[in-house]
Amino acid sequence: MNIILKWSTSNGGGRHREPRQMARSFVYSSALVAFAAILSISNAGAAPKDGWAGCRSASPDDRIAGCSSVIDHIAKEPRHNKIAAYFNRAGAYAAKSDWDRAIEDYTKALELDPKSATILSARAVAYRGKGDLDHALAEYSVALSGSPKDAAAHLGRGEIYHLKADYDHAIADYDEAIKLDSKNAAAFSARAIAWRLKGDGEKALADLSEAVKLDKKTAAALNARGAFYHSKADFEHALADFSDAIKRDPKLSQSYGNRGLAYHAKGDLDHAIADFDEAIKRDPNYAAAYLNRANAWRAKKDLDRAKQDYEAALKLKPDLASAKKGLDEVEKLIAKKAASAAPTTAAPAPAASH
Repeated sequence: MNIILKWSTSNGGGRHREPRQMARSFVYSSALVAFAAILSISNAGAAPKDGWAGCRSASPDDRIAGCSSVIDHIAKEPRHNKIAAYFNRAGAYAAKSDWDRAIEDYTKALELDPKSATILSARAVAYRGKGDLDHALAEYSVALSGSPKDAAAHLGRGEIYHLKADYDHAIADYDEAIKLDSKNAAAFSARAIAWRLKGDGEKALADLSEAVKLDKKTAAALNARGAFYHSKADFEHALADFSDAIKRDPKLSQSYGNRGLAYHAKGDLDHAIADFDEAIKRDPNYAAAYLNRANAWRAKKDLDRAKQDYEAALKLKPDLASAKKGLDEVEKLIAKKAASAAPTTAAPAPAASH
């Protein structure tokens, strides 16, 4: 589970909201995990070999095409291969956020292997992607009833409780995931967020620091701890973590966006704008980066550039309320400035009296 925390400034004056965990981060990262899980096959039956090659592809579209070719000849395949074809195609649909088709294929796989904790957990991810948290929770619980030592299923169920704001049950599942896999950085990061939401900053920081120690490959834990420091107005530590995250993964736009916010909070608007530039360069569809750069331009009193960036953010995400508010305020400021700069009309000379 790769957690990236993103937040936006509340206005042009540099006051920042607390970092907030985006629910879609859980869903997106779990969908990628589901996609990465590929069931192997035994000796192929009647299905074409190139179909099986595609059914194990790293490309979602190629995998869907390959598995579909196999499924067209599925009748003569052995049971294990039938399960693999449906499971692998379901993972590809999940990676494309085509949740209904993913659920349909996972269901067909479960008809062949009803007790598979792997397939049940994967279908739980798809239900979560649809926003059906109750079904997702039920799926994980069934999976765990048959495989109580499945750390990934405990982590997945903990995330569902988390999204339902049941932080005590979430922490209990995260605890179990960590007992079963003490090197699971994702579980420490997830538990840290739950502790933070329960108001226990000390435990949150301890878990985030443990996640940073364990995760030596990705920028996720560094971004999460940096966001925590930012929420505590400890901007020096936040900047250090975000900078390390950038070194760890220079292509990750969110790390630049996060560091830009920390610079903004410190009043270093030029460095903030430079980081938002880098974030947008890496991800031109990063609406929050345009919003945050707009706020920085506004704080520098460059209203025209602020207006352009608010408009760019809204073009990407028309329902972004903070961008709508910012654009409305900036347009009023521009109009007020134009009105005050307009030359006043001289009063007409009085008519001559006779």
